[in-house]
Amino acid sequence: MDNPRHDQSRQNTVVLVRWSRKPGENPLVRFVMFSVFALILCLILMIFIHGLRSFGAVVLFTVIVAAVLTGPSLSRRRAFMTGLTKRVNDTIAEVTGTLDDQLSVKEFRRMVKSGERLPLLVGGVPGLNLHVERVASVETETPEKWFAVFTVVPPEIGTASFDRLVAAANDAHRGTTQTNGS
Repeated sequence: MDNPRHDQSRQNTVVLVRWSRKPGENPLVRFVMFSVFALILCLILMIFIHGLRSFGAVVLFTVIVAAVLTGPSLSRRRAFMTGLTKRVNDTIAEVTGTLDDQLSVKEFRRMVKSGERLPLLVGGVPGLNLHVERVASVETETPEKWFAVFTVVPPEIGTASFDRLVAAANDAHRGTTQTNGS
């Protein structure tokens, strides 16, 4: 059975940004993988370099090599999230007409993790929410798909006045001054 409330929420949703993340892109996972690689490399190099034959040297070599190899992954991820946040902020400014609701990268990352909604005012009228959705996947090795979306929430009472308000805002945005006969 279809849930009519779920279908209606899908009709009132606009996707702003789509992105996907592959399993293993997590910097911590990469650091662990590179640590194992560096440990194996260190064990091989112990044959030729006598300075690596102490426990402290092995740990130091492993941590330094793993950090150096993980560094570019962190900077790419940071740049990606900054770009995504900029796109979302540009859209928020365009829709709301104000720069007051701008998100920082940290706030956007928190929204991605928690799924919380950010209520926005359009012309001083509530009814727009920004949130991040994750598309569920059955397979474990497929990339995770994410959407940053606007959801329009009409008021529970007086949807006709809400519709007139949206129509008036659209007419004002187009520069037309039509009157409605309703």
